Amino acid sequence: MPVEINFEDLRKRHQAVLFDAYGVLVDASGARPGAARAIATLTRAGQPFLVVTNDASRSANRAASRLARLGMDVEPRHILSSGMMIAPALREMNREGLRVVVLGTEDSAEYARDGGVEVVAASMAHPADVVVIADEGGPETLSIMDDVLSMIIASVRNGTTPRLLLANPDLIYPSAAASFGFTAGALALMLERALELVLGERAPAFEPLGKPSPRIFTEAIRRLGVSDAVMIGDQVHTDIAGAHSVGMASALLLGGVSHNRADEEWGEWTPRYLMREL
Repeated sequence: MPVEINFEDLRKRHQAVLFDAYGVLVDASGARPGAARAIATLTRAGQPFLVVTNDASRSANRAASRLARLGMDVEPRHILSSGMMIAPALREMNREGLRVVVLGTEDSAEYARDGGVEVVAASMAHPADVVVIADEGGPETLSIMDDVLSMIIASVRNGTTPRLLLANPDLIYPSAAASFGFTAGALALMLERALELVLGERAPAFEPLGKPSPRIFTEAIRRLGVSDAVMIGDQVHTDIAGAHSVGMASALLLGGVSHNRADEEWGEWTPRYLMREL
């Protein structure tokens, strides 16, 4: 069973701390209770930390500025977003002239351009090599999804299957008290199901880049330069599962998307710690 713990005792047990952003440090109303104090404690102690977030819609500068405006002493070097995993994934493909469709913000597109690729619109006439889903926002999302779906189907039927990358695997997020919204992972699920209906076994699937993918946790450990860190998150299937994938300790902050009680069954992703508040 997980051990209930407070933040001060938790941070003293580990060399470094990873924070989820939305649901841990911030929510729809602003800074979460205790968030600024927790960051200030680590800063005073000289203890390394990172904000590890599946938000691929903001650059590191914009993400850090937002937290700073809410009273947290966070700099761009403290931000590790799933968007930062896009460029390395594209470079691993080791191909020049990659054409990439990016669903997301302009910052999302810049993350892709950092990989040395051309960001293009979805087109059946000129299919892309890669499709990246980074963010769900924007009034044109459904129309773009229609174009992406048609482009992928046409590509597969022509014998060229594009790679599908999912920067933000989150399905939902708490948009306000007791309210939720769909996010990028839900768009990927919708596309995958539609592709299966049309293409059957030939349908491609999305490769996750953000939590719970081990990729982003491995990068966090590399950046921190420590062997022992703890992930504080509010979602079992992303924050806790991802920490488990690399053997990292995890602390579930109760009251997030998935869990509100300390007596629940956790299954294979049992956190080491439970926190009732930050």
